[in-house]
Order: sequence, then C-alpha cells, then structure tokens
Amino acid sequence: MYEYICYCDKVTKGDIASAVFKGAKTLKEVVAVTGAMMNPDCERNNPKGICCGKDIVELIKEYS
Repeated sequence: MYEYICYCDKVTKGDIASAVFKGAKTLKEVVAVTGAMMNPDCERNNPKGICCGKDIVELIKEYS
C-alpha cells in the first residue's frame, strides 16, 4: 500500500522524500521533480478534501 500525499497525481511520501534527498528544497522544485499538484481535483481525490501543498511543505521540512 502506497502512502499517497498527492492523491490527484499518485505521488507518494517516498517520492517526495526522494526528491528532497536529491536536492529539491522548495515546493516548486518538488512539484517539478515529482509531478505532484499537476492535475488538481483535491476535493474529490484527497481524503482531507484539501490541496496537498501544505503536506508537501511539511515533508520538505521533515526531510531537509
């Protein structure tokens, strides 16, 4: 089972960790590397009903 962070584009916590470990330091850089947030339909796809941007930023902080 994957731990999705971006449900719309099927980007996992591991994908984000990998991007940060490879040098992505900002939300914009993580999005460019992973493809997260490209096809947003957050209210329908994300169980939280909100955009994953804040979750990605928190993971960047965690893995930096």
